[in-house]
Parts: sequence; C-alpha cells; structure tokens
Amino acid sequence: MTLAGRTVLVPRGGSWGERVCDLLAERGATGWVVPLVDTRPLHTAQVRGALDRLAAGGYDWLVVTSAATVGVLDASTDVLAKVAAVGPATAAALEGAGFAVDLVPESDFSAEGLLQAWELAGIEAVSRRASAIPSPSRVLVLHSELARDTLADGLSERGHWVDSVVGYRVEELAVEGATAADLAAGRADAALVTSGSVAKSLARFDLPAAMTIACLGPVTAQDAAAVGLRADVVAPERTIEALIRALEDVS
Repeated sequence: MTLAGRTVLVPRGGSWGERVCDLLAERGATGWVVPLVDTRPLHTAQVRGALDRLAAGGYDWLVVTSAATVGVLDASTDVLAKVAAVGPATAAALEGAGFAVDLVPESDFSAEGLLQAWELAGIEAVSRRASAIPSPSRVLVLHSELARDTLADGLSERGHWVDSVVGYRVEELAVEGATAADLAAGRADAALVTSGSVAKSLARFDLPAAMTIACLGPVTAQDAAAVGLRADVVAPERTIEALIRALEDVS
C-alpha cells in the first residue's frame, strides 16, 4: 500500500511540521501544514518556585511528558535531578536543549508506559545512568493544563512525593476561512491527529466523510471519539513515524 499522491493534513508548523512533511514526502505524499494548536510556556509563581527547587537539588527526579515542556526549562539551570522522558521525541528535545535523560520507556510512550518503565528501571527500561530508582523519591512532574492525572497519581501510589506543576498551556489557533473551505472541499485525504487538543480543534470544521483520521495512539483515539471524530487509523505506539506507517498500511 502507498501514500503516493495523497495529501495529509499536518496539524503543527515549525520544525516539527517540516520534519513530518519530509517523512510524508519520502512516501510520495504531500504534507499540508495547517497549524491548529500551539503551546505557550507558563511563568507562574508555581513554575518559578518549582524550577528554583529543581536547581537547588530539591527533587530527585524531573519527569517530562512532552517536548513542549522543554520551553519551560531554563537551559542555564543546572538540573541536579535525574530526568525521565515519556518517549524518544521528548528525550531528543531535552537532549537538544542540553539536558541529560536517564529514563525513557522502551515502547509504550505514554503516562502508563512511563510508570511501567519506572517500575522496571534497569531491567526493561532504557536507563542511561541509573539502574534503580529509590523509593520514596521527590519527583517534579511538569505537564500541560490538559494533562490527565495518571502519571502523578501513579507515582504517588507507588510511595513517591510528587509535585505536579502545570508548565505550559495549549492554545487553539485561528484558521483562515479559505483554509476551512479547502478542508470542507476535501483538499486533504487524511489528517494526523496527534493529541486530544488537536482532535478538539479539528472537530470545529466541516470535514468530508472520506477524510481518513489517523490518531497517535489509543488515548488520542478516545479523545477524538469524545469530540465526534472517528479514528480510522490508530498508531500502535506514540511516535510520528508509527502514525505515518499505520496510515500507509490502510491507504
């Protein structure tokens, strides 16, 4: 099966959107970048206090659930804590900003997967500097205001002291009327839905019935269903490469 000749809606711009368009082009598809959401780091008193404690060694672990969180961190801060990332894309963003990453799940790049990796650190998880995680640990979890409590609650249930801090906000972007008309007219054969916020934003539009909705993992598929979008394709793991492969398999 092939994506050749297909047009795929890419819901974010910037370097991420360019990379996704390149991946699609390798398969003969055209990426159509329509930025639906953006992230904005928050610099609240709670965030500043947490970052001050982080720099002072007040936490054993920093848990990062999205590449967007990297914008919250001060690159000049000496992070004394070990760092856990929810997946390889988040780990790459952290490392690109100069932060060493100690723990990444091997396959399930979700809150549940990170909890499992936490339990199996040094055995089944990718642990680069430490083979075990003492309990209780002092853990800072930086997340979006839309994040579920799965990770923070799971760590607390495992006996850790958790400071759960909203570090960034997801904002829905305005879309020009001409772009909305192109969507309704079927310019895109498929749309990549990478998060619940993207699903909510996409659901604003009059979409053609023939458009294939490709969701990044089962949680995103559930979020899409909650706003009235069907999930035609669900990536088995939360990477953009897996999502494009899954879309290719049904095209």
